[in-house]
Amino acid sequence: MWIYILIIAIVCGIIAGMGIGGGSIFILLTTIFGLISHKEAQGYNLIMFIAVGITSTIYNIKNKNIDKKILLQLLLPVCLGSITGVFLLKKINENLLKTFFYLFMIIIGIYEIISSLKKIYNAKNNINERSE
Repeated sequence: MWIYILIIAIVCGIIAGMGIGGGSIFILLTTIFGLISHKEAQGYNLIMFIAVGITSTIYNIKNKNIDKKILLQLLLPVCLGSITGVFLLKKINENLLKTFFYLFMIIIGIYEIISSLKKIYNAKNNINERSE
């Protein structure tokens, strides 16, 4: 079982390092395959988030991809949100948490599909307009 979690964690770490949201994928895969409970997956996701966040932030600061002023403005709200999330996690029933999480993932998935289709449609229209 732990070898599967390790493989999933490595793949999700790579995806998260690219800024795509590897933590959500980690939660989905580990809970869908029944490797760990949803609340455990959330906890491990936070650990992964810290590791990936720190290393990616350092790398991006060195490559001047991050505005330090904006970074400093985001630190306090993100920390407060994280603390609030930890307290909410203790209070929310695991089944309700799963429902909200999967519903959120479905909404994000639908949004991404629609945005991609719009971009494809707009790109085709731009090509057609240029050829006329």
